[in-house]
Amino acid sequence: MNIELPPRFSFSQLPTPLESLPLSPAPESRIEIFIKRDDLTGSVLSGNKIRKLEFLFYDLVSKGADTVITCGGVQSNHCRAVAALSATSGIQCHLVLKGKEPKTPDGNYLLSRLFGAKAKFITAARYESGVDSVMENLAAVYRKKGKKPYIIPEGGSDPLGAWGYIKALREIKTQVDQANIDIDAICCAVGSGGTYAGLYLGTRITGWDVSIFGVAVARNTQYYQKRIYDICIAVEKDLGQSLNIDPEEFDIDDSFIGPGYARIGPVETDFIRNVAKNSGILLDPAYTSKALLGLFTRVAEGKFKNGSNILFIHTGGQWGLLPFRGKLGL
Repeated sequence: MNIELPPRFSFSQLPTPLESLPLSPAPESRIEIFIKRDDLTGSVLSGNKIRKLEFLFYDLVSKGADTVITCGGVQSNHCRAVAALSATSGIQCHLVLKGKEPKTPDGNYLLSRLFGAKAKFITAARYESGVDSVMENLAAVYRKKGKKPYIIPEGGSDPLGAWGYIKALREIKTQVDQANIDIDAICCAVGSGGTYAGLYLGTRITGWDVSIFGVAVARNTQYYQKRIYDICIAVEKDLGQSLNIDPEEFDIDDSFIGPGYARIGPVETDFIRNVAKNSGILLDPAYTSKALLGLFTRVAEGKFKNGSNILFIHTGGQWGLLPFRGKLGL
């Protein structure tokens, strides 16, 4: 299916490398795990969010916005990337963050503050029940001041942001074809749903018969199935043609959330340390540690056929490691 991408800026260092992961939870299975290094899309603009923001920032700039409002956790990779792009673009940035303000800024929050972003902290309960209304109220305040605010949803996960990983899926397909690798499944973390939705839509648009396996890091499977379906249907509507979207194909495992979103216990800390020591790959506490742990568990349990090739999307998040130095024993 030949579909033209929406207009975007080019912020990312693309294409990101595709590498073989030198680790296996079950060597006897002959399953090879490859890793798509989207942690290398940039430095402060590293991670998966920047792919989505290329489309969203083009839209907000083209509409003359002078203030961007978005949301996330205190250590949100997305908020850090939005703050960095806002500073680059001369646009005011206001973040709505879930939880309490840390006494000492660290990690992603430290960088967001350095980039000049303002922050409004709300309770986890308020965030889950109505963060969108909080952002709308902020936007109304800015409009009264004569500003032109633009709201970016959590994780940049909306129909426009999804094009970031529709495009990424095409990039991946080109890379595996050139390397003559047959990929049986793609695995990614699922935090706000946009990356998974983009990958799934990409398979529909390209006709690539590959399954997408998602590991939930914040909310349950049912939430994500609805969230991803809504994004997919909106993109399908915008295109004006059927993509044969089947929510029964959304494979989201919510059994690796652990202590909670952006929280880690002994299992996750040991996994982060072991992967770093044995591969040189850094996993973050919120997303990639739980997603790769979920993938390794499935492989060890024999849920993929022997000899499969599986691609893991490394969505970045290294800056989020810094506040966890104590838990990591450092």
